[in-house]
Amino acid sequence: MRDRKETVSERTSGVLVVEIRGELDIGTVVRWTTLIEAAICELPGPHLLVLDLTALEFLSARGAHGLLEAVESCRDRGIAGCLIVTPGSVADRVVRLTGLAGLVRVFPNRLTAIAACQPVEMRWLPG
Repeated sequence: MRDRKETVSERTSGVLVVEIRGELDIGTVVRWTTLIEAAICELPGPHLLVLDLTALEFLSARGAHGLLEAVESCRDRGIAGCLIVTPGSVADRVVRLTGLAGLVRVFPNRLTAIAACQPVEMRWLPG
């Protein structure tokens, strides 16, 4: 699904990946949280929300707070949430400085996040 040029979401096996691009700050946080909420509502029974921040150019403290609110809203529905940030990036620094990294699981890439957050019965097992 493409909502505007700034976001891409993918749905696979109960996992919703939302890629956030551009800027996430006080001026855009409501738009982004609304897009995330709409994407969650479109998917029947997701068990994991992955917010991919690797294409984010700017993240403010208010934007980080909006991400926390989105993840907490998912938790209230029984949906786990995590963030993908490139180590050393602007988003990584803000996520760590605001304390968001202590409240939401953070991973360096999608594959690691999805593998770590899958319910035990859905994890890939060696054959």
